[in-house]
Amino acid sequence: MSPTRAEQAENTRRSVLETARKLFVEQGFDATSLQLIADTMGVTKANVYYYFHTKVEILEALLEGAVLALTALLDQAEAIRGKRARLEFVVDGFVEQVVVAHRTVAPMNREDPIIRRHEGISRRLDELAARGLRLLFGDDPTPDQRAAFAMVNDLGPATRSLTHLPDDELRAVLRRLCLRIARV
Repeated sequence: MSPTRAEQAENTRRSVLETARKLFVEQGFDATSLQLIADTMGVTKANVYYYFHTKVEILEALLEGAVLALTALLDQAEAIRGKRARLEFVVDGFVEQVVVAHRTVAPMNREDPIIRRHEGISRRLDELAARGLRLLFGDDPTPDQRAAFAMVNDLGPATRSLTHLPDDELRAVLRRLCLRIARV
């Protein structure tokens, strides 16, 4: 049975996203054009444009899953009463997201100029970070707590230096690191 038009459209949209993700990682966001995405897919630029009018729309779509996952993580963490249990829950969920991102959209991360210059994306990530900081350290975190949170929030250098590790080992290392840093 051949796929429906809706299924074909969703498959094409996913293909645009996957192709763009690979090109963003390999070529960089700025060096990747809608035309390059289309050429790599073997379709016309109009085909890509039908789904996404700009590279920023593609970037937003690529990051949407992570934003939704982090939002859900913080929603669930709010229900956890014990400070240590909440910290471990947030660290476990955050590390999982970092490993997934490292294997899929890396090297783009929250501090990447690609992300920072796009106000909508940057604002959403900043709001999540502020919410996480409050959730873990309260309304008036100390300078040490703010610094610890900032370090944990950017695990890019650690993940890049440990890219050779299997995911389970990478998760374990990052978890231990985050818990040590966050227990200021």
